[in-house]
Amino acid sequence: MKNRILYLSRLKALACIAVTVLHTFLAVKSLSADPSVQGSMMAVRNAMMWAVPCFVMASGALLLDSRRLLTPKKLFCKYIFRMAIALIVFSVLFSLFDGILINHISGGAICKDIFSDIFLGTGWIHIWYIYLLIGIYLLLPLYKLISSNAKPTELRYLLLIYGLFLSVLPFIETISGKKLPFYICVFSIYPLYFFLGHVLHVGIIKLPKNACGIMFLICTGITVMLTIYAYNSSVSSPETSGKLISLLGLYSFPLYVAASIGAFGYMRKTRNQPVPVLDNVAAELDRCSFGIYLIHMAVLKFIFAVIKFNPIEHGGTIAVIGICIITLVVSYVITRLLKLVPYVNKII
Repeated sequence: MKNRILYLSRLKALACIAVTVLHTFLAVKSLSADPSVQGSMMAVRNAMMWAVPCFVMASGALLLDSRRLLTPKKLFCKYIFRMAIALIVFSVLFSLFDGILINHISGGAICKDIFSDIFLGTGWIHIWYIYLLIGIYLLLPLYKLISSNAKPTELRYLLLIYGLFLSVLPFIETISGKKLPFYICVFSIYPLYFFLGHVLHVGIIKLPKNACGIMFLICTGITVMLTIYAYNSSVSSPETSGKLISLLGLYSFPLYVAASIGAFGYMRKTRNQPVPVLDNVAAELDRCSFGIYLIHMAVLKFIFAVIKFNPIEHGGTIAVIGICIITLVVSYVITRLLKLVPYVNKII
């Protein structure tokens, strides 16, 4: 890949692997009624929750670059059009997958599902990311206006306000059970991640490499402990357990914000020297990351919903890890083959 930024390529490759692990362990969790097993599966899943925020941060680092020109034609004919086509095509394919292989419904019912999946968001759970990207792209001209003209202190102020109102206050509301009257007119946490990627990339906020690594490890460790505690106490303390489980499912959870900053900041400080083999693998995963993201859920559904394989009964954790590897490899191979098809390669 020409002109690629090594640390972003490595980060996106790791995030691609983490997303596959995240969804695999999330799927396996539903196959057991044992709280301890569920807690173990979700502990791994939650330890990977930095992955999607880091994808958004990487997008912010690239798209908010002042040297990257953005014209209306490029915005709508390249960025938004690509996402719209991906949304339509994969919503159709996933609806056909469900209708033919799982639900065995008629063509009319499948068409109804396709319409609902595209316009009401009732499709597969990971498609939400496409809606997120469309929203970010629609606001990208304004985001670039802010990032190009705001002073470093103004950008830090913006991030402070975003972090406080989109992460810290919702956390306090969930813990206290009280709805606070303070709010800010921003819909989601993702603009925070988008701008964080930019300010960390250009050095408006500078964090030591070791501090980032330690912050990531501490946040991930606390996340794992909280997850196991939440599921193990689901019977004895259902209210507390429910609050924790709810928090651990949100990308706005302060621990995830800190872990994502730690992961991004650590990779930002890695040496900008190519590592033979490893960087070639990272480049391939980076190049195919969007396709892998879209396709890996189909592989998982085939394993769990069509074949009905239960790894808990056939190998346990080793089997789950094996599924993670198989899913990643199969998704990569399919994506790589699709990239050889004209026009299709422009979507994935």
